[in-house]
Amino acid sequence: MEVPQVPFAFLRHRPQRCTRVLALSLLVSGALQCQHWTFLPLRSALTRTTTSSPLVEQARWSPVKLRGPQPMRVEADPVNNVSPEVSAKGEYYARKYEDIYVAGYKLWEEIKKNPKLPRKVYFIGTNGNNAKKIAQALMEALAYIPAPDGTMMMRRKGTEDYPEIVYGIAVSDEELARKTSISAVDLYMDDEKEYRRLELEAIKEFAEEDYGDIPAALVVGESALDTPEVAEIVSKGLVIWCDADMEWTWSKTQYQQATGGFFVRSGGDVVRPPVWAIANGWDGDVDDAEGKLEYLEILEGHRKTYEKLAHLRIRTDITSVAENPTWGAERLTRAIAEHFGIAGEAVVEEEILENDLSKFLEGARLAKYLQPALAWCNEQGAATIEELVENVDDFSESLGLKPLEKKRLVKAAESVAAAM
Repeated sequence: MEVPQVPFAFLRHRPQRCTRVLALSLLVSGALQCQHWTFLPLRSALTRTTTSSPLVEQARWSPVKLRGPQPMRVEADPVNNVSPEVSAKGEYYARKYEDIYVAGYKLWEEIKKNPKLPRKVYFIGTNGNNAKKIAQALMEALAYIPAPDGTMMMRRKGTEDYPEIVYGIAVSDEELARKTSISAVDLYMDDEKEYRRLELEAIKEFAEEDYGDIPAALVVGESALDTPEVAEIVSKGLVIWCDADMEWTWSKTQYQQATGGFFVRSGGDVVRPPVWAIANGWDGDVDDAEGKLEYLEILEGHRKTYEKLAHLRIRTDITSVAENPTWGAERLTRAIAEHFGIAGEAVVEEEILENDLSKFLEGARLAKYLQPALAWCNEQGAATIEELVENVDDFSESLGLKPLEKKRLVKAAESVAAAM
């Protein structure tokens, strides 16, 4: 069969017509696609995905992200926008601080009524025992004056007028340094006799200073009590021994400032070793085994003097007190009240503590440890179950609990902490 011949002109012009139709269709399709991109240029980029999951398109006029502030949780703090749990916790600690300050205020009011009670407090112990921070926390509690409108200390604003907290506090080493033209350490190494004379003079000035009706405290140098006159002056006031483990104070006083890097320890946290330790070359070397042995031996002698003069003793190296001196002030306030016979409420508190502690230990199946637990609370100054929970590791170690017993104790403590 003969194939019909198609004119050459037809073959030449037919593809051009098809090309025009195809080009027109592509142009229309591209225009529509550009119109789509014009509406959602950012959304197209955001919604692209490399996964095989189907992508559900949204309406072009719907925003990708909701604008405006996040919705607030129900019953949240409308001012600070915090959760109810955080708000309740803040209120709990604000009340706890207020109770400590009010107890200090009441104690000082009772002390002022009795002229026979000493008005000045002397803090003794070796360097690194946080004595200055503890002294300041106690003075703030004793000098506290409740606000007439009942506003708690932690809720007071700087724009309002509240009773001023006024007290006296001094550190014998700092007062001594102001009296010499050279550093106190250099003076000790050059002329120890002159050093002791200026130290005695500084302590005398504090003892003779009239502070009126405001509380006052002096942090006594670690070896000042070696001078008999100093020991005599200090004994006329209330003497509080800030006791800390000797290994702990060695580590704190032998800290060496790291060089280089971006993180620097603040100068206020650096504790100077005792002057006699520096004179012996024990400075900045925590691994000096020979120096450490001699340091511990000297401190043993000082500890005998502290124990002889102190009316009260507080452990300042336990976690809660070391991290927050206010908890130390709380313990001291109760101890001072009991020491001076102003412990009317303390007896009731002890009965409540024993009852609560008994129930707590029974719940953890540890009732047999009640008496050792009460002894620990008495030694540490803990007056509530909440304070025990905050120091559960120290409490467990003190009682010598077995692993399973410790596990039950921790579980019970977590239940109490969750309800706080």
